[in-house]
Amino acid sequence: MALQALYRRYRPGCFAELRGQEPVVRALQNAVQQGRVGHAYLFSGPRGTGKTSTARILAKALNCTELGSDGEPCGQCQSCLDIANNTSYDLIELDAASNNKVDDVRDLISRVAMGSPGKAKVYVLDEVHMLTPGAENALLKTLEEPPDHVVFVLCTTEPHKVVPTIRSRTQHLEFNLIDGDVLADHARWVVRQAELEVDDDAIDHAVHRGAGSARDTLSALDQIVAAGGVADRLEAVDAIVEALGSQDYGPAFVAIHETLRSGREPRIIGEALIDRLRNAFLCAMGTDLSHLTDAQQADAQATADQISPAGLTRALEVLGTALVDMRQAPDPRVDLEVALARLTRRDLDTDVSALLERIERLERHGPSAPARPPDSANPAEASSTSRQTGGPTSGHERARAAVAQIQAKQTETDRRSASSSDDRDSVSEASPVSDRTPRPTLGAVRAGTAPAAPSSSSEPTTAISPTADPGVSDRPPPSREEMVLAWGDVILGSLPNKVRVRFQAGRFIANDSGSVVFALPDQIQLNRCEEAREAVDSALGEHFGWAVPMRLTIDDNSTASPPDLQPTPAFSSSADADEYEAVDPDELMDEEAVTQEAISNLMAAFPDSELVTFDPPAATGQQGSSP
Repeated sequence: MALQALYRRYRPGCFAELRGQEPVVRALQNAVQQGRVGHAYLFSGPRGTGKTSTARILAKALNCTELGSDGEPCGQCQSCLDIANNTSYDLIELDAASNNKVDDVRDLISRVAMGSPGKAKVYVLDEVHMLTPGAENALLKTLEEPPDHVVFVLCTTEPHKVVPTIRSRTQHLEFNLIDGDVLADHARWVVRQAELEVDDDAIDHAVHRGAGSARDTLSALDQIVAAGGVADRLEAVDAIVEALGSQDYGPAFVAIHETLRSGREPRIIGEALIDRLRNAFLCAMGTDLSHLTDAQQADAQATADQISPAGLTRALEVLGTALVDMRQAPDPRVDLEVALARLTRRDLDTDVSALLERIERLERHGPSAPARPPDSANPAEASSTSRQTGGPTSGHERARAAVAQIQAKQTETDRRSASSSDDRDSVSEASPVSDRTPRPTLGAVRAGTAPAAPSSSSEPTTAISPTADPGVSDRPPPSREEMVLAWGDVILGSLPNKVRVRFQAGRFIANDSGSVVFALPDQIQLNRCEEAREAVDSALGEHFGWAVPMRLTIDDNSTASPPDLQPTPAFSSSADADEYEAVDPDELMDEEAVTQEAISNLMAAFPDSELVTFDPPAATGQQGSSP
């Protein structure tokens, strides 16, 4: 007779022997005790967690002749013995993966109504998600209204593939992976019952191989016993993890080469490495690691201390992609080796996430910081001092120091640029103004009253001190940029129409000697603006909150267009009409006064002269004289 496997010999025979599934056990025991067992159950969960074993225990409890008060089957009556020996007519197990056709389900349905020796007839359909759509539809009616003595138990590892119409007709109980310490205790119990010679290291290895599955753990334990010890341990994983932490690709490639020479597949190495890194990543994120053994938790903590979370994430992504590419690669070794090269040599990795991992590595392993950062008013000096004394330990502190240094350099650059710009403006404005004679009017030239050219040392501009409080005279005036923005956005629009028309041809050009300089196209415009100066001073003071000194000057670089001598166009809109209505009538009077003054000056210069008028060329020309 062949030796029976450990997972079969020590299969749970009652609810008390089930490990790690307390919610399911409690629900079924209460249902048996209270006589409220449902007609259909859906057991779902990973492989090897006790789904079919629980279904068999439920069949024992429903047919046991000496059922305990806690809902536990006795395991000694004939019905319990028959079910344990797979000879009972009250338990029918069907593999839905191989019996998934419509005819198979119809054959099952045809025998459902038949009686059985026991009190209940239990149908166990394993891997129910493998049924074809036709078989699922054929099962629906019987599953919804089975005979009173029939109980269906559907088992599956993929409940999301079970159609909703079947799930809605069952009570769904979920089985979970078993914690590592629970599996380790169960494995030690099996070792004692079977009188095996296995050390704790081998048990931990079996639990690790089981990954939360009791059946896989006992199968791994069987293999260890048959081999006389752990024969499939991958020592290369420890060397690779250490190489990833130290960023040394040499040991990693040596370990890979030795493991491949021993006959291991690259995929097996990659999967073992991903499992180790995943445990470390969960540890770094503070996740509960109760499903791992104590040795596995210690390894996960040590790996998390060596590799940063960003590095773990990057390694999982690269190795996961490599495993996918191995499926169709002509040589899977190349994918694994390239992945390790990218993880241990950052200069070979062009991905942005590699740069982020390098930054986090610097944050974790940077130089130590001084006890107290130096006090300095200059951020650049502070950052320089921090570099000389060892620098900050945190990446955030180093980032702030770098930003402060950049801001200091930018401030210095802006200050020098503004200083040179002001110098150029003052030279460009002062030089032509000092050499330029104000442009006289034609009437002034004819009358001989044109102003004399000032000397090079004279000031051709007019400075009018605003009516300001002397106590605020020391306050620096606003910058040219502030004046330009305030003038265009607020101040000019708030002025009366008459004042706005006079000042809208000028512009602010610079700040000079504690005042703002406002340039106008010519001397005539400057004189007219001086007459309306009070309204502008008031508007500036109201906007800025203090009296702003303003100096008027002539702008030689003005691009203002000359007056338009064409006939006034028709108004196209009300806005145009308002603009023309805003023209100052005094300007028209000024032009007429200049003309009359020129004629009077000519008559005075030539006493015997006569004033002659000409008629239009089209009419008969007549000359007349006045006495």
